[in-house]
Amino acid sequence: KSPLPGKPPPPPQSGLDAQKLHRRLKESFREQIGKFREGVYLLTGFKIDMIADTAPIRFKVRSVFAEREEDHLVFAWPKMPKGEEHNVTMLDLLDTPQAQLLTQDPSFEYMTKYKSLPAFMANVQLDLFAKQTLIGGG
Repeated sequence: KSPLPGKPPPPPQSGLDAQKLHRRLKESFREQIGKFREGVYLLTGFKIDMIADTAPIRFKVRSVFAEREEDHLVFAWPKMPKGEEHNVTMLDLLDTPQAQLLTQDPSFEYMTKYKSLPAFMANVQLDLFAKQTLIGGG
């Protein structure tokens, strides 16, 4: 029997149906997140892992052009006053060996002078690409 127009559909017949639906939704969500992460990687050249079990949330970022697996940056969601959490304009760069190298590079001015994380990260990608291309002989 179809529900009447304007009436909500009847509840699932059993808890088993609800569990099956919940499992399907989780699976679909996991697939969509995987596609999103792969799309970000293909578009930007960055593998980004969110580390949500820390406070604040952190993001581990590794370039496709990195020389070694351990060459990565870590960013943290900044602490904001209560009620202003939605006003974030920049993530905090945390101390890693790669960050220590990059903070000495003139391109770090993109972060300090211009307050532009996207410009800084684009420059990081271009520099790593150039090093890989020159070293590789391409």
